[in-house]
Amino acid sequence: MPFLFANTALLAALAGLGIPVALHLLMKRRQVRMRFSTIRFFRPQDPRAKARRRLRNLLLLLLRMLAFALVVLAFARPFLPRNPAGPGQRPRRQLVVVLDRSLSLRAKDSQGVRWDNARLAARRLVASLGPDDRVALVSCAGRAEVVAGFGPPSALARPLDALGPEYSAGDLAEGLREAARLVAAGDPSRVSSIAIVGDLQRAGLANLASAPVPPGLDVTAIQIGDLLASNLAVSDLRFDAGETNRPYAAITHHGDEDARATDVEFLVDGQSQWRRSVAVAAGATTHIDLLLPRLAAGWHGAEVRLATPDALAADNRRFATFRVPPPIRILAIEDRRGVRSFQESMFFATAALDPDAGTTNAGTGRHVVEKATPEGAVGRLRARPAPAVVPRGTAPREPVPALPCDAVLLAAPRRTDRALADALDGYVRAGGALLVFLGEDAATAGAEATLADLLPARVGGIEKGEPENPWRLGEVDRASPVFAAFRQPGSGNLVLPEFTARHALEPVAGASVLARFDDGTPMLLARAVGAGRVLLANTSADTRWTDWPKHKTFVPWLHGAIRFLSGGADDRTWVDGNAATTGTEATLDLGPGAMGRPFAVDPPEGPGTTATADDHGVLRFDARFPGIHVVRDAAGIELGRVAANVPPEESELASLRPAEFGQRLARREEPRAAGFAASWLGGDRDREEFWRLLIAVAIALLLAESLFANRSTA
Repeated sequence: MPFLFANTALLAALAGLGIPVALHLLMKRRQVRMRFSTIRFFRPQDPRAKARRRLRNLLLLLLRMLAFALVVLAFARPFLPRNPAGPGQRPRRQLVVVLDRSLSLRAKDSQGVRWDNARLAARRLVASLGPDDRVALVSCAGRAEVVAGFGPPSALARPLDALGPEYSAGDLAEGLREAARLVAAGDPSRVSSIAIVGDLQRAGLANLASAPVPPGLDVTAIQIGDLLASNLAVSDLRFDAGETNRPYAAITHHGDEDARATDVEFLVDGQSQWRRSVAVAAGATTHIDLLLPRLAAGWHGAEVRLATPDALAADNRRFATFRVPPPIRILAIEDRRGVRSFQESMFFATAALDPDAGTTNAGTGRHVVEKATPEGAVGRLRARPAPAVVPRGTAPREPVPALPCDAVLLAAPRRTDRALADALDGYVRAGGALLVFLGEDAATAGAEATLADLLPARVGGIEKGEPENPWRLGEVDRASPVFAAFRQPGSGNLVLPEFTARHALEPVAGASVLARFDDGTPMLLARAVGAGRVLLANTSADTRWTDWPKHKTFVPWLHGAIRFLSGGADDRTWVDGNAATTGTEATLDLGPGAMGRPFAVDPPEGPGTTATADDHGVLRFDARFPGIHVVRDAAGIELGRVAANVPPEESELASLRPAEFGQRLARREEPRAAGFAASWLGGDRDREEFWRLLIAVAIALLLAESLFANRSTA
């Protein structure tokens, strides 16, 4: 088998072999004839010494020329191929095709659909192989996997036809690792190579340096699609934006074009809520606040979609799930009859808790207020309790007695009503919550005697303040949930409300004072009675004794009071549901009661599947398709929802050139094996190199030449 050279052009340096010859001729001794009168005093020389000296000089010349020739040959990198192909024969090959199947391959640009072009490029690669060559296929999407091991090129036609792009992100570094593993386990006598076929998206090559390949392995990249493609995407959809913020969606413009306008549509449970045109500047993100309609308790699904077509349609929709907890039911006892609504004693309280009561306006208030007369309230409180409502998707709770409402608001009645007092006493001791406002009618009605077993203080006479110097709130327990809304600086000034009248109060045993007037008199007291709670406000519910209902701090205070009283009720407007990214594993916590039980999963596309909860009651399943996945029990009852969305990084369609890919590709050093052949022959799995051996022999010849030259001239 003939030697081959990696740097054939360097062989021209062999012309320099004339240099040692020239040096030899220049340094050759010349005989000089001299005239002497007699030669009797010269020692006769052996005639053979001249022949020996000439032979040594010739050997010295050969050593120098051989050392020079070995150095030149070493730099030319001679090697022997390790494939069994004979002279003139084509070496046998083994090729690994890494095919990108990530979401960005669904894009359509000036060259057409990227996936169609990628699959066509893979087929051309396979067609370029000979019948004796071998080819393997690695798919790179949510995870890299070997689709087909090494086999004849004809065997890869069917697997290629069956593949399609997924909705997941792709990491080509994982694909390279799988391909290198296949090459390492393949036939060492074949010439090995790896071909990357895909759009070379920058996001998919972020971890390329973490997958180094052997130094002698040929890795090529075939780039599909435009290097830059403009694309609009719904990049975010949030419902857990906090108590003071509305849900929002984010629209991102990936590209460098001018601002683009697109039609955005918001849907809840498949019903369109609104549609509008939104302009997004190049490289920017626009946030859109979302207003939810009044929704029934339970699970709901939301979707934001872009109606204007662009490069990648899969990221033009984004989904979210949320659960609306059962509303906090409030019973407001109103004893003023025959007056207009704004003249009722509970007008400000009911308006603060349920401003949309009695209207058809859309709203997401968490409180549902029902008004009742004292007589009607007695029947309402003594009504047969309804079954407790347990939100779906939560773990089973300990059984608790269901109550007709979550909280009761009461302004001191105009007359003593023993039936109402008994009904309230039974309701509170069974776990109910009661908020009592005092007023000028409390003393005349005998509230201190009627509700003495419930109130956290004994009610005394009325105290009148000076109009020009009213009382104000002083010490406030901000650690209590009642005043949680005012913990942050700038969240509201509680000193502004004025109070012109109040009752003298004496707290009873077990009561706690949550707020006082600026002179130390209790203003707000709490007490636990049985399984329930009672909160007493030392002011009127209307504006007769205070202007607090006209201040902005009244609404958050009243909401905090209801939150404190109904401690077990969820006062959130909605609870954000579970979310997952397509191509990854979705999780749903069903609670300990679901441990080891199978559940049905209804995906947005394709047939349903079955998954089993683990030892902690957590259900795990693959979220392959974007949309809302519904989980049901054996009886078909919905237990929860998971919104699966495409990975946002796939929306950035910018790609690398093949040359840039080659620059980022990392090479690793092969570990040196023990033994002479591995140490001196070197090379890789496709060839044996001899340059190390030639350098070593050249060094040895130079040392021998130095010793021989010194001895020759001695």
